[in-house]
Amino acid sequence: MPQRIDLAKMKKPVRDFFMHGLGPLREPVELVFGETPVAKIVPPTEFSEAEKQRILDEGWSVVEKARARTKGIPASVIQKSVDAAVREVRARHDQRQ
Repeated sequence: MPQRIDLAKMKKPVRDFFMHGLGPLREPVELVFGETPVAKIVPPTEFSEAEKQRILDEGWSVVEKARARTKGIPASVIQKSVDAAVREVRARHDQRQ
């Protein structure tokens, strides 16, 4: 399943770029770094119903696997693991800045 990034949680310059710089997407937009393509943003209207359903099915499959993997584990244990992972990612991010 593709990674999802919530733009509402991004820093203001990034949010502004997507919300105001790109405007409403009516056709795919390719993001490049120099000459290297790094991402392609495709509006949902570009997908067929079958493609949309495939993406949804894939997402639910990931959710079900996660539920099966954590079945029987107390929520507090999972929360501690998530908190530790978030701290690690934030520390790595802070080191890069």
